[in-house]
Amino acid sequence: MPHRRGFTIIEILIAIVILGLLATGVARFSAGFAKSLSNSSVRVVAAGVAADRLQLLRADPQYTSLVARYNSGAGADTTGFPDYPGMHRLTYVVRDQAGTPARDRTTVTVKVIDPGMPDTVAVTSVIASP
Repeated sequence: MPHRRGFTIIEILIAIVILGLLATGVARFSAGFAKSLSNSSVRVVAAGVAADRLQLLRADPQYTSLVARYNSGAGADTTGFPDYPGMHRLTYVVRDQAGTPARDRTTVTVKVIDPGMPDTVAVTSVIASP
């Protein structure tokens, strides 16, 4: 019986099918990873936008006018940020005086929405009266 050299056509086809399946799996994983990375980058920017807004309100020396200045109009809603033109920020300010000056506090919620994010980033903080 003569010695065979090389692979048969069937062995080559099986190897090609296995390599094709592996390549497809790697491609799907890479696409999912790239999408997750993009989503998390947008979420980091959105969280930064919300945190910046909260810092602005905390630093405002006119505590009694926070609701009037930031809860409505151009001060509350902003659309478009550098490199994120579709990003939209909403600010909600609610003052709860609760009858006594010792319980006077303002709750601020900043929501950031972007078409590149599957959900909304929302950050809430309570600011006590000075």
